[in-house]
Amino acid sequence: MSTLDDRASDREIADRELSIAHARAKNQPIKWAGFCLSCNERLEIGRFCPGGECKEDWEQWQKMRQITGRK
Repeated sequence: MSTLDDRASDREIADRELSIAHARAKNQPIKWAGFCLSCNERLEIGRFCPGGECKEDWEQWQKMRQITGRK
């Protein structure tokens, strides 16, 4: 028979593993679509326009979505 401490430890381990799996699932590489992910400009290579502004804007937008809980 398991004690309350054992069940709490098991729950903590399960929650930790679930959190790790969720974090790893969000860290997938961004697929190339042929367009800038920020401004939809047509691109031959890459995911953002050259210069870095679009990438910074997109990263800021993603961070705000994460903070507000939107997916």
